[in-house]
Parts: sequence; structure tokens; C-alpha cells
Amino acid sequence: MVRPRAAAVALVSALTFWLIGCGGGTTVPPPPPPPPNSGRPNPTLLTTLYRFLNGSDRWSTSGESERINYPLEAQTYYVAGQSATGRTALNRLVNSSGTDHADAVSDVSGYSQDMLLGYPWTSSVNPAMVQLAEAFNSSTGDYALLAPSETLPGYAPQPLAAYGYPRYGGLSEVELSLSAGGVTVESNEVAGGAIWRWNWNGVQFVNHADYGREIQDAFYFGTGPTNPTEAGDRLQFVDPSLRHGSPIIQFQNQATTQVTRAVPLEWDPTLFGGDEDHPVIWDTLVLGKDLELNFNNLGPVAKYTSHLILPNASLGLFAMPAGYLNSNFDRYWTYNAQSKTLVEVTSSMPDGCSTLPNPKGYAFTVNFGGIIMTDAATANAMGIYGVALSQGGSLSEWDMWKLFCWGDGPGESAGDNTTWSAVYGHGDDLLFPAGESTYNVYIITDTLQNVTARMDDLYGLGVR
Repeated sequence: MVRPRAAAVALVSALTFWLIGCGGGTTVPPPPPPPPNSGRPNPTLLTTLYRFLNGSDRWSTSGESERINYPLEAQTYYVAGQSATGRTALNRLVNSSGTDHADAVSDVSGYSQDMLLGYPWTSSVNPAMVQLAEAFNSSTGDYALLAPSETLPGYAPQPLAAYGYPRYGGLSEVELSLSAGGVTVESNEVAGGAIWRWNWNGVQFVNHADYGREIQDAFYFGTGPTNPTEAGDRLQFVDPSLRHGSPIIQFQNQATTQVTRAVPLEWDPTLFGGDEDHPVIWDTLVLGKDLELNFNNLGPVAKYTSHLILPNASLGLFAMPAGYLNSNFDRYWTYNAQSKTLVEVTSSMPDGCSTLPNPKGYAFTVNFGGIIMTDAATANAMGIYGVALSQGGSLSEWDMWKLFCWGDGPGESAGDNTTWSAVYGHGDDLLFPAGESTYNVYIITDTLQNVTARMDDLYGLGVR
């Protein structure tokens, strides 16, 4: 999957003149020059720990040579890929007969050094971290590194003096479900708490073929390619359980609000020396959401509040959020709630596949309103409502893409998809503050007619 950058800078610059006068938008004077940018932080290169089962011996590895030559049983932790203050060496040990392996940060009687696995931390320096657990089976004498979500019959966990980011064994989904107002959402803990499924009227809207999709937040530093992503990174294995998802800080329902927070991975780890076994984490950032279903008792209207935590003030662009839908939502609309103007723009939607890897899309600006994607009959629609920055809201612009590049039709794990993004900033015009900031949009699922009616309700309520 080629993941379109939310309001990609090349797309925005090419369309700036066109979009200001199009689709019901209002001409806005250029913003004043931004304050100096204090620069982005440095991310951390990680190592992924895996576990194999060879006969009765469970043993860990962290490298490609063993990963591709042995059947994997589990993904257990992320640890640092390099030594530094506050980190310790995690070694794989082997007994004298070569029949059992163990993982340790100190000596184990009867075992000797076999390989270096990575560098976990000596304390929990990030709220997403957990203590590593090495389990022991007294019946077989076997040691095994356990993911925190795992239980193995006959094995008793024993904590190590080491900390890392938890993974989920062989699981590809750990779902948190919430229902209200006729809508059911499922967020996936394995994928940073991103929205994995969105159900209304028996219809599932969201495409999650890779970790660049879902409904999730994504931040971009400046106008460059660096891209902390809520769900995880782009280096995907065939086995979904071995993808690199972002670690979770918070993952819970509070009444009719779902709350998730993640420490984001870099979408393209190769920018910082990463690869399929070495994700890159922005460990001083947090991305997440408060999703309030049945907002203001409006039924299938959800308030989506994006949360962004930065260590320093920074220029950037924020997809808050972006959503990837199944390809049967192939009619595209804009709506101006101030003038109650609905416009179908399907015929103006570029073929995003013809310009890969930088797909063209459709950009739209409006003071009060949003974009809508529907099926052919308009009986099932997802609309996203927001308010422009000039009116006290969070929106710089809306973007939509049509990406039917694979020809495999609609489906939640299909390649073909249709995409929207709510965008704050263009990378060089707005300074995001240090600390926590929040941004609001409203997601509506209903018929096309009822989506526009609910947008009218939101406009009448004066929400921001």
C-alpha cells in the first residue's frame, strides 16, 4: 500500500490556487510568518524480539537470519537497538548440551553466551513500557520469553531486571468495542489503538489492510517525510501478527467515550536506519483520541478529539484523523452547512493510482461543513464535519483520494480503498505547541440525506 500523505505538500502546493475558489471554500488571506521552529526530537531505533519453538525448546531471536529460516511462534517485545545510559544487554544463553536456551540480563548457572538480543531499559522510562518476563517450565526445564498478553501452560513467569515495549504474542487483534447511538466501533490495541472497524446499520466501513489505514492520527514534522503514525509502521510481514504496531499507553472505554493513547512509530523506519526487524519509535510523542459516541444525543454522530503531545514546539501537519474506507464507498461529496449546499464531486476525483507514489486527490475548504463518502445508492454514508481555523475550529482543509489500484474490490483487508483526511496545517504555516493540544471533528454514519441533516444540527449547535 502506498500511503498518501495527508494533504501531501506537493499536492497542496499544486492545488492551492484551485482549491481556494472551489467547492464552496472561502478565500482566506495568507497567515503571518510562523515563529522559529525549535526542531523535531530524535526518535529511537528499536529491535523486535521474536520467539521460536524448536521441539520442546522455546528460544528468542532478534535478527533476520533466524527469523526467515525458522517458524515464528510469537512477537514478544520491542527493546532498544543500541546501548546507552539506562539500558542493559539482553543475551540469549544456551546450556552445555545445546538443548535449551534462556534469555537473561545476568548469568544463569549452567548456561553460556549464545547471542546478543538487544538493549532493554533498566527502568520504565516511558509509560508504555512493561517489565520483561522470562518464564520457566519446571517439568521440562525450558525457559521462554513471554509477551505480557501470553500464558503458556506449565510456565511460570519470572520478571527480568529489564523493560521494553510489549507486543502481543501471536495475536493480530486485541479489540476494544464500544456501542452507542446505533454505531459500534472497534479499536485494535495491537495497532496502537487505531479504529479497526466502524459499524452502522450492519455495514462495516473501515479498511485495515495495513497499519497506514484504519481511522487514526498521523503527524508530519515540517514539510519533510518524517511521519509519527498512531497505528504503526509500513514494513509489513505476510503474517499480520508480526507487523510493527505502536505501543499503547491508554486503552479504555469511559461511558460512551473510547479513550486511546499511543507512542507512535515512524511510518518509514528506513529514514532512521530501521528495517523489518527494527522499527523506530517517537518515544517523546503521544497520539490518540477521545471518541464520544452519540454526541449530544444525535444518534450516529461521534465527536472525534485528536490528542497530540510534542516535547517541543514544531512546525508540522496533522491528519486529525485520516480514514480509510472500503472501496464500495465510491461516491464523493462536499457539504457547506452554512449555505446548506451539497455537491457531488465524484467526476472530479482524480485516479490516485495513475500518479503513484504521490497520488493526486481532491482538496476542499469550507468554514462550516465537511466531506462525505457514500455507496452507489447513498444508503450508507460516512461524513466528517469540522470548522475552519478562521472560525475557531481545527480545520485547514479536507482531502479525499480514490485508490483502486489493486482491483480486488471492497473488503476490510483489500488493497482497494477510498480515503479521507481532516488536515491541520501544511507543514510550514502553523506552529504546534509543546505539550498537549487537541483538535475536533465529527464523524457521522447514516444515509446521505441524514448525514447532511446532522451536519446542519452541528452547525446550529455552534460546535468547534
